[in-house]
Amino acid sequence: MSPMQVGTYDFLNQSRVVFGKTADLAIGEELTRSNIKRALLVSSRTLSRKEDAAQKIGAAMKGTLISIYDDIEPHAPLRSVLKLASVMREERPDIVVTLGGGSVIDTVKVASLAKEANATTPEELITIRAVVNEAGEQVSPFQPDCLIRQIDVPTTLSGAEFGIIGGGVDTERNVKDIYKHPQLCAETIIYDPELARLTPNELWISTGMRAIDHAVETIQSRGAFAFTDGPALNALRLFGANLKAGDQKSMDLDALQSCQLAVWSSTIGLGRIPYGGSHGMGHQLGAISGVPHGLCSCVLLPAVLKYNEGMAPEKDVLISAALGTPDLTASEAVRTLIRRLGLPDDLQSVGVKREDLKKIAAASLGTYFVENNLRPIRSVDDAMTILDVAWTSN
Repeated sequence: MSPMQVGTYDFLNQSRVVFGKTADLAIGEELTRSNIKRALLVSSRTLSRKEDAAQKIGAAMKGTLISIYDDIEPHAPLRSVLKLASVMREERPDIVVTLGGGSVIDTVKVASLAKEANATTPEELITIRAVVNEAGEQVSPFQPDCLIRQIDVPTTLSGAEFGIIGGGVDTERNVKDIYKHPQLCAETIIYDPELARLTPNELWISTGMRAIDHAVETIQSRGAFAFTDGPALNALRLFGANLKAGDQKSMDLDALQSCQLAVWSSTIGLGRIPYGGSHGMGHQLGAISGVPHGLCSCVLLPAVLKYNEGMAPEKDVLISAALGTPDLTASEAVRTLIRRLGLPDDLQSVGVKREDLKKIAAASLGTYFVENNLRPIRSVDDAMTILDVAWTSN
């Protein structure tokens, strides 16, 4: 008789997810509902400077808008985070509205912690990053009672809006640190598939692969159980049927919305149960080689799944079937989807240098997700086994 599972699952500190409404209509209603007086809009540069999406949402903020801030850098480097923290101190918003993808949302998350900690230098910010304790748990040394919350209007599929963690890159150490607080997830999420048509298709589908990574590493997590398996598998089914390459501006709105709802399902484990090597090594791949999050998943997830083969064969079968390819291994099923989408599936294709592989391997060791990978990754050689598979697509 199998032993009974024992565990704890924490629900997120979130109010609602709004879908099926245009963002400008929904944002006005949310600010009124929450009695917000001062709101800072943080947008990607593209949606602020090349498109008029930020201006439309700003106009709908019904007199609450303080300003639009769009000085956002990819991967949330700490100096960029600290610039925003300074603006938040000066402007004193009641809430921050974000418009964009994971880099926008993560910058706001870490900036909110930096503001509360009065951190003004990268060295001060690093002192409040999450660390792994002796029990293998990810803990944060800085837990203020209250942070400035977010209303997120995501335009990619990264799922950062659901995360109680945020990443920030220390460019001196070439390491992506994780910051954690239960209020880092968005208070309210607004999904507008019309806005998704403004997202470049390659970014859309690559961040979709990031969400697939969330779902797969939830299913393969050491902490997985029946409640988390169901939504994660549903996410894979929705993505398998609706994530497509093509002309984003004419993409079917139902398919775009299905992908947004798939993100919601895919994040059932985010911050609640530990992910594995694809996420952990991907953080360092992004920090060292500048590879976008979604492409990190494209090149690492098949290799990590191959490394993990045989550890939970029943889970591999579920993953393959959910993606619509039951005759393939989980690694092959994911790689087949990546190739159908026309995305790169090896490290060389995303510009990684061979001489940086050991650096990436060494930086990954001891990080929370790598420590919790289904098959142990205990040494640089173990990590290099994965990176060698990822180096050349098979």
